[in-house]
Amino acid sequence: MALSSAFSIIWLDAHIGLNDQCRDLKKLFQAELAPAAAEFPIPIDPIDQMICCIRELAAPISFASLIEDALELIDTHLYNQKKVILITSATLGKNIIPEIQQRDFPIHTYYIFCGCIKNHIEWVFEYLEQGIEIQMFDFEIDLLLRLSRDLSNELIEQGKKLLANNPQSALNYFECARALAEKAVERDAPRNERDLHRPSTKHRDILDGEDGLIAQATRACNGRS
Repeated sequence: MALSSAFSIIWLDAHIGLNDQCRDLKKLFQAELAPAAAEFPIPIDPIDQMICCIRELAAPISFASLIEDALELIDTHLYNQKKVILITSATLGKNIIPEIQQRDFPIHTYYIFCGCIKNHIEWVFEYLEQGIEIQMFDFEIDLLLRLSRDLSNELIEQGKKLLANNPQSALNYFECARALAEKAVERDAPRNERDLHRPSTKHRDILDGEDGLIAQATRACNGRS
């Protein structure tokens, strides 16, 4: 990974954790990956590519197909003082969240993927009323794009905390945040010129330009105010 992250991601799905699933993704996880801005050595699925970028630039990702395996992973990452992000299918999410609450595991954020959101909104809303942060998606790529942007924002905040006393580390966080957000922009860009959708580029206002955080950190590294 490009830097030491405060986060760990657990992905619980009945299929993604199995040995015969996501073969290209798992092969890439076993190899040294170039930064997200570089071209990957072999063509891969867009979803796999976004997962690889997140893993390389923001946080490690562990996969599980069973609830007990996911709970064990969560326990381990919390013990290592990581903030845990849980991605789960809706069916498994409905069953694992009560277990998480019973064990008093502090989950940073839940991202739930389901084929039909309206079929699960009732039980999810009960947790939202308790103040639990849950986001729901019916397309995996939309989930990963949102996760990428959320993690980019988290990296920016971590970098801000380091800027005064450790500008080089702050710069690393800012550069990783930008690379991750730009990969989301690239993947989210409309393929049809008539499509009015435009991907979010808010990170550029924060990171780029003469007064942006990257420039501030660079000047601090060079001993200039």
